[in-house]
Amino acid sequence: MTFALPILFAVALTPADAPPEPVVDWVQSHAFNGVVRLDTGHGAQSWSWGVADPDTGRLLNPDTRFQTGSIDKYFASIAVFALIDEGVLDLDAPISTYLPDYRSDTGARLTLRMILSNQSGLPNDLRHAFQRIANGEADAVDAQSVAEAVADYASGDLQFEPGGRFDYALSNWLLVQHLLAEVTGLSYPEVRQRYVYDRAGMGQSGGYVHDLRETTPHVPNVAIGFDPEDPEGRGDYWSPDFFKGSYTTAADLIALERALEAGEVLSAASRAQLRTIEVPEQSYAYGGRFRDLELCGDSYLASTQSGSNGASNITLVYVPAFDAGLALLTNVDESQGEMFALSYQLLEEQVVCAD
Repeated sequence: MTFALPILFAVALTPADAPPEPVVDWVQSHAFNGVVRLDTGHGAQSWSWGVADPDTGRLLNPDTRFQTGSIDKYFASIAVFALIDEGVLDLDAPISTYLPDYRSDTGARLTLRMILSNQSGLPNDLRHAFQRIANGEADAVDAQSVAEAVADYASGDLQFEPGGRFDYALSNWLLVQHLLAEVTGLSYPEVRQRYVYDRAGMGQSGGYVHDLRETTPHVPNVAIGFDPEDPEGRGDYWSPDFFKGSYTTAADLIALERALEAGEVLSAASRAQLRTIEVPEQSYAYGGRFRDLELCGDSYLASTQSGSNGASNITLVYVPAFDAGLALLTNVDESQGEMFALSYQLLEEQVVCAD
């Protein structure tokens, strides 16, 4: 089956509500299936185009929830810094301090600074779990506890000296989820809810088991990833129960950045550390990226976050100096580079140069 993507606005638009011409042109040229939210700091507008669920034909709307992909790393890092604020964690303490049952030789050498910046040296053994799933062992993998998964997929021999180089290994983040649960006595989704969603007022964000057809608790209005060029319509990747995914909306993403800037989530010191670049060649800090953007002739710090999981892709750009942000979310594969390029253009034209 081949899907035709309708180019639709969620509601009838007045000229004042219509998206800027660059958005209209970009959406049409990319056959974009997703949501765009532009928040200028003085007001916000959201627009949606296309299909949320290819099986039912249900349409997207500006409040549709999307898988976050790697933006969950940003959420996890924020939770770590919130616990640093509480004196529970230390960025430079060996993780064996918090995980006494973790292999001692590695635990004595790794710190949260190394792990959150993807410089741990751990091999990306979590890929073996996904290989087993692809080979028909989904039930066996899904039955593993988090502790068993950490032992199997996040405890391999170090591939390089910790802190020595950048390696975007998913196994780092299984270990972070486990550590957060162990030090708080909560599940990782409960940690994320308490220290990120609740503090930032992200009322439309949550978690899922396996994929967005299994949100916990069940919520409607979710975007199911799919490939309109694939006869089988395959889209987002299925995740085992021990590795917790999340979902969010365009409005909630910008609400998080605004709450961080307002000091409602982290202390000023922790917020500054969260934005400190650890890997300059990757613009990578802790679970996310920050860049100095040249906008209208001047340089401004920007939070530039992205996530994907198969077909679904999200980009978020927020410029604290203007309290302005732009979020793009799609459930049909799209170039994040081109999504970011549109975001930079709009923020420059609609916010910075217009201010």
